[in-house]
Amino acid sequence: MSRSKRNRAKHRAAISKRPAAAGPAPAAQASARSGEGRVQPARRRAQIAKTTLAAAGTAVFAAALLFARVTYAGHPKQPLHPLAAPPRFVQVVRQNLLQAGIIAPADAPAGAATSVS
Repeated sequence: MSRSKRNRAKHRAAISKRPAAAGPAPAAQASARSGEGRVQPARRRAQIAKTTLAAAGTAVFAAALLFARVTYAGHPKQPLHPLAAPPRFVQVVRQNLLQAGIIAPADAPAGAATSVS
């Protein structure tokens, strides 16, 4: 038998041995005292649980926030580079096109033309 069960049994035995004139007042006081002894630890456990849940929720939120900022596709992580072809490549292509006769430099600027009125 556990200690608490023994104590309750002793308490009940002591109450039953008391005279009836004492009435329920001592029993009510005893039960109120035993109730206070159980309520305070329960409140303390509830407060610890609330604090733990709040801390865990805050930690999860902060981790999710950091994870979202790191993995967001539109967030640049490195400086942008232009999407132009390298200058050496452009030079080689122009030279090849000129050699093939596909494009050629302009001969002369277009002359001024006048219209007949």
